[in-house]
Amino acid sequence: MPPQAPLIALSEMLSRLERALATSPADSTELIWVEARRGQESNGKRRRDSYEQQERTVLVRVRQSGRYGTHRTSGAEISDLESAVREALAQARLSQPSPQPLLPEGHDGPAAAPPELYDPELARMTPGRARELVQRLPDGGLPEGGQTVRLGWAEGRMVVANSRGLRRAAEATSAWASVTAGQGSAGGGAGMATTASRSLAGLGPATLLARARERMAPQAGLLDLPDGPLPPTPVVLSQEAAAALLEMLNLRALTSAAFHHGPPFLRESLGMPVFHGAISLRDDATDPRGLPFPFDLLGSAKRPLDLIDRGVFLTPARDERLARELERRPTPHLVAPDEAAPSHLFLLPGERPDADLLRGAEGGLWIGALDAVQGFDPGSLRFRAMARGVRRIEGGNLGAPLPDLLWEDNLQTLLAGLAGEAAAGTEPVTVPLGDGLFGGITSPILFLERVTGLKAPAV
Repeated sequence: MPPQAPLIALSEMLSRLERALATSPADSTELIWVEARRGQESNGKRRRDSYEQQERTVLVRVRQSGRYGTHRTSGAEISDLESAVREALAQARLSQPSPQPLLPEGHDGPAAAPPELYDPELARMTPGRARELVQRLPDGGLPEGGQTVRLGWAEGRMVVANSRGLRRAAEATSAWASVTAGQGSAGGGAGMATTASRSLAGLGPATLLARARERMAPQAGLLDLPDGPLPPTPVVLSQEAAAALLEMLNLRALTSAAFHHGPPFLRESLGMPVFHGAISLRDDATDPRGLPFPFDLLGSAKRPLDLIDRGVFLTPARDERLARELERRPTPHLVAPDEAAPSHLFLLPGERPDADLLRGAEGGLWIGALDAVQGFDPGSLRFRAMARGVRRIEGGNLGAPLPDLLWEDNLQTLLAGLAGEAAAGTEPVTVPLGDGLFGGITSPILFLERVTGLKAPAV
């Protein structure tokens, strides 16, 4: 597909799917068409952070004589779609019989009226225009090279149609921006901030720049660190750092696939208080702050779903297989034919203002961002990450800077309150999830009373 080819109009996408449905000989047929274009630019001299790409996927799923078959293609012509149906039918003949489909409650009902999803200005974005925008942002008096800004954008369209008469179609845009102000991650003490929105104006560049500069260490020089692990210390995670941990929790514990293969304590603890009472996590694709989208890959209308309520683990996202095992209905979170995943996560705010949480962490550390978060040990929620933009908390404010730190810890221990109190702030920020088009994570700052897994990385 040519890099600069315009996306096919929703009406044309739906028309071609209708023709493919009309000629399908299968007992039932589902067609999902997704195409998107994405790009990112920065004001840095190196272009490694810049890219532009375009993609298209058409997924065909048929049921014939009680057997399922699927096929993916990037072809968009009628002949491509008809060929994909035939390939799916051939696969169905080789598959094992399966029970009648189990669908989410309200699957065929009307989707809630979504918030505004589409920004024409973003749909017209080009790499040149994006680079011009980031270069025009004020530098706040910082020395040359003291502020790096990255701006990303995406435009996407999705159409779902099936032989039962379901038709869903939507187009959406998204934008995300990140700022690093000050010495940079290599030197420590940098101020970092990220945000995402469905519109360019929704990024609030002035607010984003101000947040990054407030987190920047004004003085030169870093505090010396002792060898070995740091002693137990209170930690306050920025909204962006808290969102990075929530993304790992989501991937390792809250998707249907992770629930099958992830930490066994979660499978044994449905309906039980597993996390600290300050932790309430909701998936809500109808909230305009969280990069909303009205339906999932199956065309099911999305609904808010509480995953964790005041520490009680209520449910992961459920695909059909997991729903049968748990004797519940599936949830409208399908991201693949055999996987459901929350895509619009919200860590619900607490009652203590952010300034109060900083005062409560006196002498502890502020972590501005978590980089390269990786989970290891599939049977637990252990993780490893680089903590950047680290500052000492002094007098309820961000004080002296520290070098970047290696953080190895257990997310279960941290979020369960086994390492002391936990508390969420009151001022949430949304950051992109995955490809930045179909979902995000919205989080306030997060206070953790006793963190023990921080240390200077080995040279």
